[in-house]
Amino acid sequence: MKILKDIGAIATPSQLCALLPFYTGDDEETLRLGRLGRWYGRLIALIMLVTSLFFGEDVLFASREYRLVASAQGDTEEINRTIETLLCIGSYTMMVLSNVQNASRHFRTLREIARIDEYLEVNGFRESYSCRKIGTLVASAAAGVLAVAFYYIHFRSGIGSRRQGILLLVYFLQLIYSTVLSIYLRTILMNLALRIGFLNRKLDAFILQEGVSSGENWRELSNLIEVLCKFRYITENMNSVAGVALLFFFGFAFYTVTNQSYLAFATLTSSSTSSRLEVADTMGLSCAWVLAETITMAVICSACDCLASEANGTAQILARVYGKSKQFQNIADKFLTKSIKQELQFTAYGFFSIDNSTLFKIFSAVTTYLVILIQFKQLEDSKVDEINQD
Repeated sequence: MKILKDIGAIATPSQLCALLPFYTGDDEETLRLGRLGRWYGRLIALIMLVTSLFFGEDVLFASREYRLVASAQGDTEEINRTIETLLCIGSYTMMVLSNVQNASRHFRTLREIARIDEYLEVNGFRESYSCRKIGTLVASAAAGVLAVAFYYIHFRSGIGSRRQGILLLVYFLQLIYSTVLSIYLRTILMNLALRIGFLNRKLDAFILQEGVSSGENWRELSNLIEVLCKFRYITENMNSVAGVALLFFFGFAFYTVTNQSYLAFATLTSSSTSSRLEVADTMGLSCAWVLAETITMAVICSACDCLASEANGTAQILARVYGKSKQFQNIADKFLTKSIKQELQFTAYGFFSIDNSTLFKIFSAVTTYLVILIQFKQLEDSKVDEINQD
C-alpha cells in the first residue's frame, strides 16, 4: 500500500512512541489494527501518566532543588522555570494520551487513504514526499538542546544526582516526542497534499478540455469530486486525531520561547558579578531551546498550511466548471457550498488555526509577554535594592 510505504521511514519510531498504532497486513484487505498494538499503546500511556504524576509532584513541591543556575535566582525566574518544567511534563504526556485515545480513528483514516490510493495509482499517481532532510534538521536541533541541557545540568548546576536524572529524562521525552510528532505530521500531511494536488491538476485539465460532451465526462467529473470530498473528510479526521497533541505542543513551545527569551534577557542585564563563561552558558541554553522550538513549529505550520491550501484550491478550480453545462453545475454545487461555508484549516483542537502566519502570531505574543515579565523583573529588583538600603 502506497501510503504505508510513504510514511514507512517515520512509522516505526511513531509506533514505538505510541503516536501511531501498530497495524498488521500487507494489503488493503488484510490491513488490521492488532490487539498487541492496542495494549502496547495503553501500556505506554499508563507508564507516562504515572511517571508524569510523580515527576510533576516532585517538581512542584521541591522546585528549589531543580534550579538550573548554580548562582542565586530571583523569584520570577524560579517560578517561570517551574511552570516550564510542569508544562514540559504535561505536553509529552498529553501527546501520548491523545494519540492512544484516537488510535482506532487514526487507523481508519490510514486505511481510507490506502483505499483511495488504488484509484490514484490506476490514474498514474506516483509521487511521494521524503522528510529526510527536514527530519535531520529537527532531530539535530533537539539533540543540540539535550546536549546543552546535559552539560548545564550536570556540570553547572547544584542539582542532586537523582533530580538531574529526572530533569534530563523529562527534557529527553519532550524533545523526542515533539520531534517524532512533527516529522510524522509533516510526512503524512505533505503526502496528502501531493494526492490532493494531483487530483486538482486532473480536475483542472478536465475543465480546460474543449469539444467534449457532458455525457462522456459526467462520470469522470463525478469520481474526481467524490475522491476530493473523501480527502477533505480525511484531512478533517487527521486534524481531529492530532488536535490535542498540537494544542499542548504549541502551548509548551510558546511558553518555552517566552521564558527562555526572558531568561536570556535577565542574564544579560543581571546586576550580579557573573563570569563571562556563566553568561555564555545561560545564553547557549536559552538560544538552543528557542531555536529548536522555532524549527519544530515551522515544520508543522508549513505542512498544515500546504495541505489546507491544496484542499481549499479545489473550490477555485470547480468554480470554473459552471461554464461547461448545467449537468456539471449540479455535480459541483454541493462541494462548493460546503467549501464556501467552511474553509478547511488546521487548528489546535479548535483554539487557534495553524498555518504559516502562526509563527508570526506566536512571536508577536511572545514580545508582549516578554515586556510584562521584564516589568515584573524590574519591580522585583527595585524591591531588593530598597531592602538592601534599609
